[in-house]
Amino acid sequence: MAKLKVGRLVRELSDSCLQYWGGMGFTDEVLVSRFYRDSRLLSIGAGADEVMLAIICKYMGTLPNKK
Repeated sequence: MAKLKVGRLVRELSDSCLQYWGGMGFTDEVLVSRFYRDSRLLSIGAGADEVMLAIICKYMGTLPNKK
C-alpha cells in the first residue's frame, strides 16, 4: 500500500514542479526534468498501479468472485 501511495505522490509532486517551471522544466539545465523522468520510471518499474491494486485486493480478500 505504501509503494502505491508513494508512487502516486511522487508523480503528483514531479508534475506540479514541472508545471511551475513550464517549458524550462524540460531542459537539461534544471533538475526537475530528471526528477520527472526518474519518478515515472520508478512508478512503472515498481509495478503499474493496477497491478499493485490487484495485489492489495488479493491480500485483503476483496477481489470479486469469478462465477
